[in-house]
Amino acid sequence: MHYLTGSGHEKRAVIDGGIIQAPVSDRESMTLLIPPEVLSETCRVAKAMVDSGDGEEILSTKVRNGFLAPTPVSARRWLSLTSPDHDGEDDYFSSDLNDDQLQRSFGALPPRSPLCMLFSGSDEFVPKTIDQKASLKKWTDIIQKGKGKVDEEHSGVIDGATHDLGNNPENVINELVKRVLGFLDSLPTI
Repeated sequence: MHYLTGSGHEKRAVIDGGIIQAPVSDRESMTLLIPPEVLSETCRVAKAMVDSGDGEEILSTKVRNGFLAPTPVSARRWLSLTSPDHDGEDDYFSSDLNDDQLQRSFGALPPRSPLCMLFSGSDEFVPKTIDQKASLKKWTDIIQKGKGKVDEEHSGVIDGATHDLGNNPENVINELVKRVLGFLDSLPTI
């Protein structure tokens, strides 16, 4: 999504299509992994760092309560991932984004680059309250409204699939492969 619609996308090479596999909201998944008081305090510290001009400095793992350790994360990046104001630079997949926000991402997909969206039906990073089929429909409608293209035949929710398909049965993995190959076969050849 970022490659096709994010900042600077106009200067990037044209691609024949894109596949989103296991789209997950960083913000919503963090609510499953971090106690709310820790998440709130970490965002407060990160915002204070950004406001004081230290946004590119690394947010300590102590402040993050060990989350994402040992990966260094700048305060600015933390706020982008957690998107406490619902405006993270790559907050594409949160279920509570409004139509205007979705229009700037999904609605801005170039028609020359169709999209295949593959949700993992048992994604451990998606809150149980999220209706993946409803998200797929909403995003498809926004894409089409913006004149973009979606491979509706091969997009969908893969029942039983986990986020990274680790330890998934062969039939689940085969379903993903079948959909990916179907999408690739549907792209125009030059």
